Amino acid sequence: MMLRPLTLCAAMISALTLASMTHAAEVVFEGIKDGQIGAEARFRLEGEIVEGDSGRVAEALRKADVSSQQDPWRRIVIALNSSGGEFHEGIDLAITFRRLGLATVVRSADACYSACAIAFLGGVDLPKDPTPVGENDPLPSQKPSRSLEKNARLGFHAPYLTVPDGKYEAGLVQEAYRAAVLGIARLVALADRLYIVPAELPRLLAPGRDEMYMADDVDAVRVLGIAYTDYSYQIRENYGFTQSMILNGCVNRYYHLQGRSSAAGFATALSVLNEFIEGSQLMGNGEEAIAFGVRKVMQGTAATWVAYLPIAKTQDGDRFVWCLFSPEFGSPTTFYKPGGTIEELFSELEVKNDLWSYSSSETTIRLSTGDMMRALDLVPPQTKLTDVAQQLETYRASEEVVVRR
Repeated sequence: MMLRPLTLCAAMISALTLASMTHAAEVVFEGIKDGQIGAEARFRLEGEIVEGDSGRVAEALRKADVSSQQDPWRRIVIALNSSGGEFHEGIDLAITFRRLGLATVVRSADACYSACAIAFLGGVDLPKDPTPVGENDPLPSQKPSRSLEKNARLGFHAPYLTVPDGKYEAGLVQEAYRAAVLGIARLVALADRLYIVPAELPRLLAPGRDEMYMADDVDAVRVLGIAYTDYSYQIRENYGFTQSMILNGCVNRYYHLQGRSSAAGFATALSVLNEFIEGSQLMGNGEEAIAFGVRKVMQGTAATWVAYLPIAKTQDGDRFVWCLFSPEFGSPTTFYKPGGTIEELFSELEVKNDLWSYSSSETTIRLSTGDMMRALDLVPPQTKLTDVAQQLETYRASEEVVVRR
């Protein structure tokens, strides 16, 4: 999405409110609570975001006598509930969360929009180094930790043009326009440190004041590295995977592990599959009939199965990128290898028929480590988070099982 200057000036979003918002967000210490992985110090930021809120967060931690240096194993979590505010302060809050080692969460029934959503992206895991980080030091490189509870609302849009009392005088408009453009530039410059692929930023910068990019589907939470904390639907032992589930898992994981949207990946996968089938027919090797197949392999001393299909092309365009879907390894997983034919793809297994060695060999395409596959990875990317369980049960009722965990 390209933001043309006139569109940007006329419809800039998120809350660079130069005068209308006067009440700072309230930052409170909620105490030491038991979390999913141990005790955590919990804070809450609620209300409109205005200049100086990042300093108020730091002050709240100081008053509560809480820091990552005090207990490097205890998480510090800040819950966010805000309709937005000043875009630049949202960025400052994201940076502050990084420097202080705060994880972010939007809890059930709460909402975090606009500048608040930008601040949310600053949530991080426990610092690797407990040494305090100064304002002039580089941002620490710990992994992101930003989570969304069921029924929480998280929405993004760009800074929009707002002037005091609707007085569109030339100087005020110019200043508001300049501030909005600088806000977007700051976000672009900071994107990789927030673990957002810059090419995905346009979706966070919706062009209309009343438009918003909601993180309420599978693609959104995976692209933005958000942990969706509803685990009510589980992939358990003896769970059966259908062809649609495997296709979705293969394509979703291939792009999401790279921080990219998988939405366009399904058309690519279909095109590649057709190309492989046509090529196999021309070669007369019979592989067109097993382009989407299942192969028996060994995992240690036990037999298991792996499903495979081509979903993309290598960067040089010479070979196919094959997804291999395994229901084993403790939880389902995908890994990816290049190959011109199925015979070439599995040539390594002819030497040592072991799935673990095969999946971790030098020919495996290295993507981001990411987290483990979950049920939400097995549905189309635009599936609403609240509809994941229903979609999977529809597959299970209407399709045959291809492999079983």
